[in-house]
Amino acid sequence: MTPGIAVFLIGLLIVPIILLAWGHRIRRASERSQRAFWGAIVGHCVAGVAATIVGVMSPVEWSDTDRLRGFLGLWSLAVLPAAGALIAAAFSRTTR
Repeated sequence: MTPGIAVFLIGLLIVPIILLAWGHRIRRASERSQRAFWGAIVGHCVAGVAATIVGVMSPVEWSDTDRLRGFLGLWSLAVLPAAGALIAAAFSRTTR
């Protein structure tokens, strides 16, 4: 199994399980944690749409050096939720 396929399976199966467990106790979490959760949800949704779009492209349009398609199809499902969580947590408002 290549690293790309392993990350794809992690993004396809493990990330939604983590988000499900995280969302189960989101009402009692801090504001930063809530924003990070929603950022991860948005990141995973965007990654899912992008992976679907590049997945249905015609094989005639593919090439061996097509790195954007490889990222969007395999890596984005694991990378974009983490990036969304980090970005949303960085922009959380602190209440004192």
